[in-house]
Amino acid sequence: MEAEEPLMQMPHEREQQMAAPPAGFDPSYIDEVSQGRRALSVPDLESLTTGTGASIYQSTILPAIRAARSEVVLVTCFWATASATRDLLCEALKDLSRRVLASSTPSSSSLPPPGAASQKVSVQICFSSSSLARNMLLPTPAAGQVYDPASWGKLGLPEPEEIKGLDLRVVRKFFWPWGIVHPKYVIVDRKVAIFPSCNVSWERWFEVALSFTGPVVDHLLRFHADFWEEGRPLPPRPSPEAAAARRLLDAVADQTIASSTTSATTATAPTTLLPSPHTPATLPNHLHPRVLLGRCLPCIPDAGPLPFPPTPLLEATQHLLRTARSRIVMLTPNLTEPTVLECLLGALGRGVRVCVWTNRDLMTAEQVVTAGTTTPRCVRKLRDGALRSGAAAALLDVVFFDDQDPDDAPGVPPRPPRRGLQETDAERDLDAVPVKLHAKVTIVDDERILLGSGNMDAASWRTSQELGVLVESRAVVDSFKRRWKYSTL
Repeated sequence: MEAEEPLMQMPHEREQQMAAPPAGFDPSYIDEVSQGRRALSVPDLESLTTGTGASIYQSTILPAIRAARSEVVLVTCFWATASATRDLLCEALKDLSRRVLASSTPSSSSLPPPGAASQKVSVQICFSSSSLARNMLLPTPAAGQVYDPASWGKLGLPEPEEIKGLDLRVVRKFFWPWGIVHPKYVIVDRKVAIFPSCNVSWERWFEVALSFTGPVVDHLLRFHADFWEEGRPLPPRPSPEAAAARRLLDAVADQTIASSTTSATTATAPTTLLPSPHTPATLPNHLHPRVLLGRCLPCIPDAGPLPFPPTPLLEATQHLLRTARSRIVMLTPNLTEPTVLECLLGALGRGVRVCVWTNRDLMTAEQVVTAGTTTPRCVRKLRDGALRSGAAAALLDVVFFDDQDPDDAPGVPPRPPRRGLQETDAERDLDAVPVKLHAKVTIVDDERILLGSGNMDAASWRTSQELGVLVESRAVVDSFKRRWKYSTL
């Protein structure tokens, strides 16, 4: 039987900070750590979608791409050349190209000026990984690897002659050994931003996506230009028609499985873009000499876990968890980050109810490499820590999304029945039924919801580039909870 080590031994320089949590949620702190990215934007409730990655692309992302007038930016972490999502995306690109070419065909009543060229739609596809072997053997330069048109077919993309109406650029970035670029987002015509949790892949995982207009789109464009364009400004584009953004959202809403009880809304909400840059590291955090020394000699003050990198996303996440007053709901593929576990333990000690949905068995090998532990072991430590500290363990509810046999989960509540999963034709198709949880959602006090790419694991907190979006809106929280089919959140 393995020896249980303490849940987290705080480093000396952060001990006082963690011992005295803030009095409450502080919007000015979020604005400060986000470097001024907190502003009123418009989350489109009709676009809030849950399901598998393929279903989210089909219902939310691809209609927006097909409706593009001038520009599409699509960023994904993983690109699977053999996947239904990739197939659907390629068809959407072909449809967009055909529409562009058809609209540029001169009619008898409206001929273009002599020598005028048809306006193509600019499409940029950015990704980080297509296989583990490629990552290990073919890291990219800082500027990234740009794929020439002759190699598009190897990625499963249309051939150049199939998309003559598009100006396509494909870029990959991965920095050896741990430099995965994990964000996922879509920007259409620089007016609409979509934040999905899914990649272009084949996995049947539970995902979520939400669209926005407003200042958060401008903040996302600047973030994108800084990283993917090496700080160069994005190329100029023709001025869109006045109603282009609204048409895009309408196209998304028309295709989305919208709630019959929820009407469309254009209400603004404080929305903050929260980047988390890649942190270069030769060794994973748990193998750092200081961490190893802390395990062997915990009495040494400067030994023990390292502080997390002070990025906007991580600082804001810690603030959310440490200022929760009544309830935390957390959906995360894995749960191995010591800072998060410590924050949850502190919340339980304050009488905050904590509900965590995660997976028992998802990317276990990656967890062992990046964190030196696994999610089930961390859940056990969290429960044991709550009991040892006197916190009400009854306030903690952890459910493993991928548990199929409740008898195989001692001490953990069994997964509730999948209520409503046979109510529609789409859901009768097994391909539409998620088997793992991949959405990244944190809800605090039913008033704030954090979405994006960041998991509550050591990889997201210590090495990979991540991107989150915080929405301070009870309406968005309620909309997500209505779409969650597996329990009452």
